[in-house]
Amino acid sequence: MAEPTVCSFLTKVLCAHGGRMFLQDLRGHVELSEARLRDVLRQAGPDRFLLQEVEVREDPWDAEAEVAAGEGGTGGGGGPSAWRVVAVSSARLCARYQRGFWSPPPPPPATAQETEGWMIWKRSTCTLSHDIHIPVNIQVLKNQGLFGLNEAQLRILLLQNDPCLLPEVCLLYNKGEALYGYCNLKDKCNKFHVCKSFVRGECRLPKCKRSHQLIHATSLQLLQDQGLNIPSVVNFQIIATYKHMKLHKMLENKDNSASSAEHSQGLEKQGVHVARAAEAGPLVSGPAESAKKPCAGKP
Repeated sequence: MAEPTVCSFLTKVLCAHGGRMFLQDLRGHVELSEARLRDVLRQAGPDRFLLQEVEVREDPWDAEAEVAAGEGGTGGGGGPSAWRVVAVSSARLCARYQRGFWSPPPPPPATAQETEGWMIWKRSTCTLSHDIHIPVNIQVLKNQGLFGLNEAQLRILLLQNDPCLLPEVCLLYNKGEALYGYCNLKDKCNKFHVCKSFVRGECRLPKCKRSHQLIHATSLQLLQDQGLNIPSVVNFQIIATYKHMKLHKMLENKDNSASSAEHSQGLEKQGVHVARAAEAGPLVSGPAESAKKPCAGKP
């Protein structure tokens, strides 16, 4: 098992650099060999660090290309590859806490001059805690092995792991068979047109008709309009894609195991029938053999 203090420090470094780094860059912040660092990351497991070998691109950074780089390994591009590390965590914002204390803001102002003041009012009247250092939060951070992270680093970690922080998923899009589901707004909808089960890591459909891509032209505009950090959403996509592949491998192995078990049971039943037939054989043939056997005293 990886050392908790080391894992906490590695998470802190990753989140200080956007939540994702190449292994060689991460190594520059720790006094460990590359082989030892890779062992630490693997021991911690993908629930803490997602370690993937990806193709290194020379082109300018592109969100869609960054996501595609990790799908299916290095692929057949033939270019140079490197190990990519993404910070993963099961830490989440407490939804019940937010529902219990949150009250809806007043309606938007009618004039543009009032907009700035309304936004300040909205922030200044927030009744939720903005302090990560209160006792209950400190305990949660310790339990998650995240002690030492500041607010900015914790924000990065949550943004790329907590689906509740994404724009609201369109429920109408997730219903029906059409391209846009039942959503009449189609590409003008201000909600995420993405599979709601996918973002939760629960999509079990082998051929889901809903989109599993958070990063495309329409969604990027939506993310930018809502002021979300694009690299963090890219990281969320990378993590969600890995979890989806892992879930389907588990389901596939489960199906294969069930098929093997059924096949074994079939062979066992067949063997029982054969054994019973073999046991019953002498009982049937015995009298016939004795009938052919000559009686004692006769030639």
